[in-house]
Amino acid sequence: MNVTVPDMVGRIAAAHPGRVAIEDDRGGLTYGELLRRAVSGAAALDRAGPPGAPVCVRLPRGRDFVVAALAAMLSGRPYAPMDAALPRRRQRALLDQLGPDTILVSGRTPGELDRGGTEYRPARARAAYIVHTSGTTGTPKGVLIGHESLANLVAWHHRTYRTGPRTRQLHTAGLGFDAAVWEIWPCLSAGGTLVVAPDEVRVSPVELVEFGRERAIDILFAPTPLAEMIVELDADDDIPWRTMLTGGDALRLRRLPRGWNLVNHYGPAEATVCATWHPVGRVPDSGLPPIGRPIDGARVVLVDPRGRPVPAGSTGEVHIGGTVLALGYHRRPEETARRFVTLPGLPGRWYRTGDLAAVNARGELEFQGRMDDGQLQVRGVRVEAAEIEAALLRHPRVRQAAVATVGDTRALGALVVVSGPCPTVGELRRFMSAELPESAIPTRVVPGPAIPLTPNGKIDRPGVRRRLAQEQNRSGR
Repeated sequence: MNVTVPDMVGRIAAAHPGRVAIEDDRGGLTYGELLRRAVSGAAALDRAGPPGAPVCVRLPRGRDFVVAALAAMLSGRPYAPMDAALPRRRQRALLDQLGPDTILVSGRTPGELDRGGTEYRPARARAAYIVHTSGTTGTPKGVLIGHESLANLVAWHHRTYRTGPRTRQLHTAGLGFDAAVWEIWPCLSAGGTLVVAPDEVRVSPVELVEFGRERAIDILFAPTPLAEMIVELDADDDIPWRTMLTGGDALRLRRLPRGWNLVNHYGPAEATVCATWHPVGRVPDSGLPPIGRPIDGARVVLVDPRGRPVPAGSTGEVHIGGTVLALGYHRRPEETARRFVTLPGLPGRWYRTGDLAAVNARGELEFQGRMDDGQLQVRGVRVEAAEIEAALLRHPRVRQAAVATVGDTRALGALVVVSGPCPTVGELRRFMSAELPESAIPTRVVPGPAIPLTPNGKIDRPGVRRRLAQEQNRSGR
């Protein structure tokens, strides 16, 4: 097996034990302390359960979580993050999906259970972590990611974003979101410092910018809706970081501040966080930047319903192959076989994403929505949510927007966050009619203080529908 992320962290700890690895609300944790606690934790896990059993880590963001996750990987076990704020029924469903041998780490880190030696002998295993995704069924599926795929992501990240000992990476992602993997391990495997943002800071654009300035952050990841809000702040020449990464949803921009290094990414959990990337040099007329080109170790092909590559310029379903692919779904062989497939005339395994894309004249992938919920059915006509939202955001008073269909008539409604008076439906319809067909223009506009987001920072489409339906019921129309 090639060098793994635990190997990289261990080597840095051996060479620079006094360097600060993590900063959180308890101060700094050095690499030496991180490794000592993780090795002790690995020994405790060896006593707690059988080899290779998943380790469910139900701890908050911060040093204890990282210690437990590293301990799991050192012991040859994949770690599976669990948000302690999840409803109990959801937590039980995740534990049931992980299996009866699962070791639950909750309340105390495994390093606190054992004060043994600190000899660094990582166990060899294929699996690094398990992240859960509900997909379209609502049933949790554990995506099993291998060490090779994680190491590929880390190596690409190091080359692309110049991560090193002086890197100060902000950690904001919820632990159930695989972006947390991307924040933690590329930073720590390069000898950088992971700076944990408090919960009240990580969801506020203004406070996040200020926190980044105070802590001298130079790189951060922001989920798409949060990144869109940060870009809208008047901070063109006063950005506290050198690079902002984003992804998780269709990116919709009205502007790009001067001097910003904003990079758009695309990738399902089944492709180890990130499969394509695109440095946003300008905002296209559509307001929807491309998702770009494959990262190192990833292959992308667009295919028709028969599994054949589509002609140049045509829309097809995104299939991803290469080193980035997950090992499969944990304890779900039938689902693995259904989504990880072979394609006629193309070698290797491919993951069927359910996403649609097309290649533009510059050879860049442009996201075209989901095959299932990315498209909305409005009075018998299919329309793209991202395209409508991008058009709404071009109105000078609209700062955020999300659309959904409401009611038995499947009328199209828009939830908006505005500055100044809310535009009327008539004003917005006139504004949008120059670029969108009648079927893609909302017939109801509801102002609100914020767009509902999921715990992972994506637009909460069911939440948008509920908010629009509540307003419809209140007005009686």
